[in-house]
Amino acid sequence: MIGLGAWLIFGAAAAPAAPAPASAAGLYEIRQMEMAGGLELQPSGHFRYAFTYGAVDESAEGDWTFDGAEVHLTSRPMPKEPTFALVRDTPAPKCTLSISVDWGRFGWSSAPDVLVAYAGSPKELHYAQADENGTVHLENCAVTTVMPLVPMFNTAGEPLNLSPTSGHKLTLRFVPNQLGHVAFRGDPLKLDGSTLIWERFDAEIRFLRVRP
Repeated sequence: MIGLGAWLIFGAAAAPAAPAPASAAGLYEIRQMEMAGGLELQPSGHFRYAFTYGAVDESAEGDWTFDGAEVHLTSRPMPKEPTFALVRDTPAPKCTLSISVDWGRFGWSSAPDVLVAYAGSPKELHYAQADENGTVHLENCAVTTVMPLVPMFNTAGEPLNLSPTSGHKLTLRFVPNQLGHVAFRGDPLKLDGSTLIWERFDAEIRFLRVRP
C-alpha cells in the first residue's frame, strides 16, 4: 500500500486511454476531521489517490474522465480485491446461518456482516448483520448466496453459493490479496465549483482543489 505521507510521490503514470478535459484537472486535498488524503487529476487523464480515515488506509491510480458534472475514476491496473475462501460448510437447522473466520495476521475477531440473496430473487442482494456469536439475522430462510464484507472497507468477497434447503455453519479464511488498493470502476465524484464530492464510508468526502 502507498502510505499517505507519500501520496504525491507515485511511480510512473500509466498511459491513459484518452486525454481528459482540463476543466477538472488539478490537485485536490481532504481537510475534514479524522480524514486526510488527496487526489491528483493529471491533464493526461491519469489520476493518483490516497486516503486515511480511522483505521482505513487506501490508495489507487488509474484513468479519469469528466462528463461536465462528475469525475469518474477507473483503477488501472485493476487490483485483486480481498475475498473469503470457504473452508467448511457444515449443515445446520433450516433458517440458520452462522459464520466464523480465520483472519490470519489481521486483528479482527468478530464475524463479518454479509450481503445475501434468497431463492426467488437471486440477483437482489440484502444486507444482513452478524451478531457477536457469528449468527446472521436473516429475512428469509432460503439463502442461495452469501457475500461476506471486509470490515471497515466494506468490500464484498466473491459469492458463496449455498443450498436453500438447509441452514449453514460456514467456516471461512480471509484472503487479503491487495487490500487497501481500491478497485475503482467508473466511480463518480460530483464537481461543485472547485470541490469534488464523494459519497463513501457513509460519509460525504470533500476534495478541495489546491492547485490547478
